[in-house]
Amino acid sequence: MFIEIPYQRRYEDFRKDGKMRLGAILKVFEAAGSKHSDTVGDNILSDTIEHKAWIMTDWFVEIDEFPKVNQTILARTWVEPIKQILFSNRDFEIEADGKVCLRCVGRYVMVDLETGRPLKIGPEFADQYKPEDRQSIAMDKPPRPIAVDPAAFTNEVAIKVRRSDIDYNDHVHNLTYLDYAFEALPHEVYKNYDFKGFRVTYKQAVKPHEELVCKYAFVEDKHVCCIFDKDGGLKTQVEFY
Repeated sequence: MFIEIPYQRRYEDFRKDGKMRLGAILKVFEAAGSKHSDTVGDNILSDTIEHKAWIMTDWFVEIDEFPKVNQTILARTWVEPIKQILFSNRDFEIEADGKVCLRCVGRYVMVDLETGRPLKIGPEFADQYKPEDRQSIAMDKPPRPIAVDPAAFTNEVAIKVRRSDIDYNDHVHNLTYLDYAFEALPHEVYKNYDFKGFRVTYKQAVKPHEELVCKYAFVEDKHVCCIFDKDGGLKTQVEFY
């Protein structure tokens, strides 16, 4: 089952040069995925009440061109057939004026919120979501995140978790980590970014009142931002390239 939603333009979603912000791109993907879940009767808030939730583990995004403020923008999403009983891949595309300019794979697990353990995805998933045997990005096995030598970090920024960062699962919403990563990017990288892609890997959820530090390194031709807790535990890694 393919789901398509038209994007309703909001000027705060675009930079001064008219290109869509990375955070806005993820919001468009999230809205399309939510529409799909609603269409098949998989109510996200009802799942939470039942102490289970779909948890994002990775975003993989490839950018041919950034959508622009004056274009007609359409988002498309679908899920792939289950190949591993603990993971689901959701694919996304964004069209600008009828041309696909962005591709994405989001990787999810269903988690028992009481135990924190992943749940097996049963055969009812296919009946509900009607997977499509198509990949937006060829990815049978996701690549490992870059291993960063601590000596490679050249910048770090303390991050204060705000109340508004916390979502209905009582942890920092997954899109907010991108904002944290931006704070650590060197200004000359952030001010005119024209990335061809980025990846977000979630290791551990951040809870309210946690103390964080985001560290930056340029490794293997990628701008890597790692978000750590006060004890040095890696929470999330973001790679821009």
